[in-house]
Amino acid sequence: MTATFRPSIPKRISGLCSALVLCGTFLEMGGELLMAQGETDRSANVVLIAGPITGHPKEAHEYEKAVTLIKHCLETSPNAPSMNLSAHYQGWPEDPSILERADAILLVSDGSDHQETMHPFYREDRFAMLKKQMDRGCGLMLLHWSTFHPARFHDEITEWIGGYFDYETGPEPRKWYSRIQTWSQEVSLTSMAHPVLRGVRPFELKDEYYYHLRFRASDRRLLPILQVLPPGEESLDTVAWCLERKDGGRGFAFTGGHFHDSWWLPDFRRMLLNAVVWTSGCEVPEGGIVSALPPRQKVVILTGDQHPAHHWKDTTLALMHAMELDPRCRVEVSESPEAWLSDASHLHGIDLLVMNYCNWESPGWGAQARERLDQFVRRGGGLAVIHFANGAFHASLPGAETSDWPGYQKLVRRVWDHDGPSGHDPYGSFEVHVSQVRHPITDGLSSFQTEDELYFHQAGDRPVQALVFADSSVTGQAEPLAWAYQVEQGRVFQTLLGHASISIYRAANLIQRGCTWAAGKEPLSFDPPAILAEGAMLRDGASWKP
Repeated sequence: MTATFRPSIPKRISGLCSALVLCGTFLEMGGELLMAQGETDRSANVVLIAGPITGHPKEAHEYEKAVTLIKHCLETSPNAPSMNLSAHYQGWPEDPSILERADAILLVSDGSDHQETMHPFYREDRFAMLKKQMDRGCGLMLLHWSTFHPARFHDEITEWIGGYFDYETGPEPRKWYSRIQTWSQEVSLTSMAHPVLRGVRPFELKDEYYYHLRFRASDRRLLPILQVLPPGEESLDTVAWCLERKDGGRGFAFTGGHFHDSWWLPDFRRMLLNAVVWTSGCEVPEGGIVSALPPRQKVVILTGDQHPAHHWKDTTLALMHAMELDPRCRVEVSESPEAWLSDASHLHGIDLLVMNYCNWESPGWGAQARERLDQFVRRGGGLAVIHFANGAFHASLPGAETSDWPGYQKLVRRVWDHDGPSGHDPYGSFEVHVSQVRHPITDGLSSFQTEDELYFHQAGDRPVQALVFADSSVTGQAEPLAWAYQVEQGRVFQTLLGHASISIYRAANLIQRGCTWAAGKEPLSFDPPAILAEGAMLRDGASWKP
């Protein structure tokens, strides 16, 4: 799976990243060389590869999220040099020919100690492909578990990257030469004059450090960048380093990066973004790469009531995976939303509430929960309304005479009227088109195929602008399927899509974008592939499991 480069802001080309292309011939006149057809600058090509998620607890070994964050931070940085950044998932580019044009390759993935082919380099003919790129001077950057390598490739790995985690030549029974411990300390920065450490200050870091690594003896090319003192050890140990090869290629490795939250440490992030720039052959700006990651957006899905045709557990899980395509997002779930809202402290620090709830044949909420939801939005919180959640709290609901909540219809501008003309096409496949309305939610979004119920004739008379639409086989018209608007200080995103889990996965990029906007956050610089949500694992440490 590949996410191709989509520039978000113009960037100046600088330093080693500039390449002069001579078009035509030079004419010598009076001792001066004149270029006949001008010159152009070439951007560095950086291939970012994330291995598949294979089972570590959530918030650890988040390879996909790390690659997405690196690409986003560099594309939105105000001072990063010009780079073409492509993100690839599942351990290797779908089209490996992109490696032929790479100035640097970054890998964050599983390593090879449990099974050699867990490491993406040691499958099929990939090592030979990698060697071809290294032989022409391509840079290489490895993070965390991807620094594990078989000892028989010692010569190649130490030539390209300088060192590795040796799990084969140590003592019995495990045979690990290198070591692992998790602890917290202020790291020691060495080689401070090196560009990778520009603008980086000493920082406290809790990590699962790999140390006592296998390096070449007296390798003068290698410079330590970050060192730590492992508990029980007597001397500092190198856990991040860089080198420059004779062929001009550059290597950088860091054995940390276990915890996803570390990306919110400014100096941790600057060091690694600097390293991507330096490894690609570009010039790291004075003061280092500037990037901004606001606090992680906190989202709560309100759900828990079952309609015979709407399976909330399946769709809630799909919504979690869709929203967490944005690595800045952290999702929790409440199966008892009325009780949850009754405790005002639950709303502290929440950026977005997602309604995946309809009180079908159930009473409406009490006054306190209604007031809390209403005021949360009006005072600046975000609200996302998914599919049949627009049918909640309506007087026409069967068996829910106490349900009517006119205030909900003021927050949600299009609702399902069970006594009116509201309906939908039979569940099936159709194409969702992006409208001409300019909005951050749909800027650059492509049309997509889905499997869903196509809602039509939703009740409401306040204005909405359709962000996406589809052609109904029942009404014969283009029916709006998503819109967004403000309610006083808050933002509301509503989509009629999302009948089943597959419906949410097909619309994952739209839903993720809409939720990010409603939460008041800046959009990602690109769309991670929606299939990452569909294939996401439910791991230990998840905030909710169905």
